[in-house]
Amino acid sequence: MSASSFLADLWQRGVVLRLSEDGSRILVRRSQVSPELRERLAHNKPEILKLLGYVDEYRALICNAFAVMVHHASARKGLRVFADDQARLTDELGPALASVIRDAEARRWKRDMGLCPVCGDDGDCDMCREPVPPADEPERA
Repeated sequence: MSASSFLADLWQRGVVLRLSEDGSRILVRRSQVSPELRERLAHNKPEILKLLGYVDEYRALICNAFAVMVHHASARKGLRVFADDQARLTDELGPALASVIRDAEARRWKRDMGLCPVCGDDGDCDMCREPVPPADEPERA
């Protein structure tokens, strides 16, 4: 399993990894780290650290796109730039990991802003039918 697929699987299970401020460590909630997971993270640390840098960039890109879509529906130029950056980051992360991150950010946006970035406030999309998980902060592994 590639590091990208591994991270996608973790995100789908709700295990969200983050980079430390200096970018040298992987942060994750201690309660989510089994000995096997810790071993896999240590074994693939250089590649995971690289991917997590892209994950942070992609998450910021997704949040900015949501803001543009919610506040400026006619901002076509901003959406074209978003599409170019999204394609580049999807190539770096892999489609599965990019998709999982996008969906997680959409749920977080809905939880934090009270507005669905997919359907507005219609409540008529698949994301709106799923329960929004509570916020959690990762701990250092």
